[in-house]
Amino acid sequence: MSIHHPGHYTYYVHMYGIQGVLDGMRSAFGSMSNPEPRPVRILTLNISGPSTERCLRLLDALESLDADLLVLTETRDNAGTRMLLDAYRERDYVVISPMAATAGERGAAIVHRLPVDTPLSTRTADLAQRLVVTRVDDGRPFTVIGAYVPSRDASPGKILRKQTFLNQLISLLSELPPEEDVLLLGDFNVVGRSHVPRYSTFRAWEYDALEAIEAIGLVDAFALLNPGIQAHSWIGRKGDGYRYDYAFASEGLIGRIRDCSYLHDFRLKGLSDHAGLLTTLNGLPAEPEVVSKLELVSA
Repeated sequence: MSIHHPGHYTYYVHMYGIQGVLDGMRSAFGSMSNPEPRPVRILTLNISGPSTERCLRLLDALESLDADLLVLTETRDNAGTRMLLDAYRERDYVVISPMAATAGERGAAIVHRLPVDTPLSTRTADLAQRLVVTRVDDGRPFTVIGAYVPSRDASPGKILRKQTFLNQLISLLSELPPEEDVLLLGDFNVVGRSHVPRYSTFRAWEYDALEAIEAIGLVDAFALLNPGIQAHSWIGRKGDGYRYDYAFASEGLIGRIRDCSYLHDFRLKGLSDHAGLLTTLNGLPAEPEVVSKLELVSA
């Protein structure tokens, strides 16, 4: 049976019935394979408040990577950071980048080209410029959280600052609806309890913070896909490696993760002192266009 034009539907309905027409359409188009949904590429990278010269090189590298969403950490209120974010604004990307009122403070930014969904109401942090939240929809809404956890030394003030931020981040996560899909990315300035090598500088409450994130139900995507592999995303001056940069995903997104890999070219080419972390989600299939029985009868 051939179907020539919507104007012929009424004739075929009379000849074969509505179900016959639907069966014929399935037969005619069933062999046409749908194109594979486009994957969603999500990068987190510490950009270390770039100079304008380094910003231009960063933009070239980021453009070649063609990520759909970026979580950029260690943004600064400087010319290089503004140039980078403005370049994305000029390309009609959504840019979320709260700047600190305090001179010299660092922050985080989310930059993306995905459809925007209504964000959930969430608490913020005292260092609000370091904790950025948005909600996107690539066929199914999910919340994206970009975090830049403060570093610290042994001084009580900086210890309290980092502890407070981590506690506020965990409170935000714990208050999200349990059915919400969540992707948490950024530079945490913390390594895991089983990190190799082990460093005496980290305290139990720092290890506890990472474990609390997982206890809430978020999964370390790199560790899940690369069991037993000790990666390092930042290399100290003495050559010691630290895994500071993470992507955590909720259960509803885990099944979509195709890959999660550290990109060391950013570090090796002097574009950052961190590796990037690229997480790729399988795209969702487009909803098929359905021809209803009523449309057939009224054609």
